[in-house]
Amino acid sequence: MSEALPNRRIEAWKYSDLAAALPDVTLPAGARDGVIARLAGDIASIDVAAGASHLVVERFDADGLDARAADAVVCAGGVLTRVVVQTQGSGVPLSAWRVTLEAGATFRQFIYAEGARLARFETDVMVGGAGAIVDLNGAYLAAAGRHADLTSTVTHAHAGAATRQLVKGAVRAGGRGVFQGKILVAPHAQNTDARQNHHALLLEDGAEVFAKPELEIHADDVACAHGNTVGGLDAMALFYMRSRGLGETDARALLVEAFLTEAVPAFLEEDMRDDILGRIRAWLGRQSDGV
Repeated sequence: MSEALPNRRIEAWKYSDLAAALPDVTLPAGARDGVIARLAGDIASIDVAAGASHLVVERFDADGLDARAADAVVCAGGVLTRVVVQTQGSGVPLSAWRVTLEAGATFRQFIYAEGARLARFETDVMVGGAGAIVDLNGAYLAAAGRHADLTSTVTHAHAGAATRQLVKGAVRAGGRGVFQGKILVAPHAQNTDARQNHHALLLEDGAEVFAKPELEIHADDVACAHGNTVGGLDAMALFYMRSRGLGETDARALLVEAFLTEAVPAFLEEDMRDDILGRIRAWLGRQSDGV
């Protein structure tokens, strides 16, 4: 039996009204919880063997509804790297990944999103072994009429694991960026080391960013912290760039590029990193060889 899609009255979707974005779509019944997984229907299965490495690159650029879901298990000592590239379109790209890590396993993810009518990328990580590492990075850019939502939950269910999360965004007038990040540390997950940071720039009046960072800690021997800032460009930094002979437009573009580049991780292959940086420059109106 089908049901209505979630709207802003649903807490998890309060910043991303899926019912408004897809007024003619209903939610099919499904055994697995999760709106996106039920819309996707088929759920991909990814298993990374002990000590093995696996790379997944996903590109979202189609019009219309594009819902995808995956369940991944990374066995002891394995490494799973996921790169998402979402470029501008008029559709509704949706993604939901659920990842389970065994002892010493690593999950690395980078999401680059330019937004769409409504773009949402959900990541749910269960840390189930000592020495596991979670590295979640993201960069979103939303111009007028574009909506980019990066939502994640990392559950530390075992002692002695680490999470690093850095998401940065830049939004123009009429655009909307959303960050919802939750790190949960279970009572027995002592010696957890978890750091979460989200920072966004409002480039023009009328830009919107909604951020909901969360730490839920039930253990007493941990090192956990989070940071969140939303604001405009630093006036002193802009003045310094202008004093070096740059016009205001070029100075702003360089500052925003430097700001976003911090979130592009070192684990990306050189060609992928160059592609992402080129997309950021193009969005900012800069040439790849400089201003």
